[in-house]
Amino acid sequence: MFDFLKTIFGANIDVSEFDYPDKTPFFIRDGYKIQILSWKKSRCVLLSPIDSSWRLPTLKKQLTKFQEICDFPCALCLENITSKQRRNLIESNIPFISQSQQVYLPFWGCSFLEKFKAETTVPDKMAPGTQLVFLYLYYLKTTNTTNLTQISKELSLSKATCTRAIDDLTASGLITCKTEGTNKWIAPAFEKPEFLKKGYPRLKSPVERLIYVRASFHDAALPKSGVIALADISMVGADEQDGAAAISKKGGAGIPAAEIISEQDFRDFGGRILEVWRYDPTLLANGGRVDDISLLLSLKDNPNERIQMGLDDIREKHELPIKYEE
Repeated sequence: MFDFLKTIFGANIDVSEFDYPDKTPFFIRDGYKIQILSWKKSRCVLLSPIDSSWRLPTLKKQLTKFQEICDFPCALCLENITSKQRRNLIESNIPFISQSQQVYLPFWGCSFLEKFKAETTVPDKMAPGTQLVFLYLYYLKTTNTTNLTQISKELSLSKATCTRAIDDLTASGLITCKTEGTNKWIAPAFEKPEFLKKGYPRLKSPVERLIYVRASFHDAALPKSGVIALADISMVGADEQDGAAAISKKGGAGIPAAEIISEQDFRDFGGRILEVWRYDPTLLANGGRVDDISLLLSLKDNPNERIQMGLDDIREKHELPIKYEE
């Protein structure tokens, strides 16, 4: 960013730390990193929001408040902006600089390149990687923040997939991101019950397809799923043909062809059902079965009333609306 500023204002521009004025309110001290930008004999104070999920009306209001107590001209320093945000800031006469090489410092000069952050479109349903990251954050026992590197490592996801997930969840208001140096710290924007309720309408069944295998096929690492998993935590009964285990897409593709049977052979002679999931079920599994919310999603459209009553145990546990009243 500052290399770009040097191409505009020359090599004699410099940035350094700046002490907060005595009357600086807490929302500025806690919410912004502040620096002083010097050019020849002129100085300008830059306010960089720590939370990357900022809202433009809030930034404009808080900059105006800070300008009232600061002796120098003030400007926002933003990581990226859209073309609509740039237009709004200029129309509001709010000075700013952006890493997308947008500079509006009317007391010094202006420069604009048509290079903007792409606006994130939030789809009706989460992508599998996004849903996995959302559930991972929901199940975290600690309320401390985590970062992209930790999530990528814990879930064996690529950095690109994690970045897309975080962009989606940030754009939908479900998580907050705070930048510290090269780290982006991520945390749910709501407490656990509310976090799940806000995101639940965008979740979908993790089951992509079913595979029927011979009864002799066994993999102890596969967590129980379907009705047999629900039977472990509710009064629902399960029979042999309800038995199912969850497997990742990669694991499903590696099943030997000799072990796979048709659905009719399964009905006639028995065997096992494997649910092929859109994300790895073992990453969230607990106690030898798939996680509660994924199990609920996989069975929520089942028309069987006894199953829905069993699912109400999960709904009640996680403070979701129950479906059946006794």
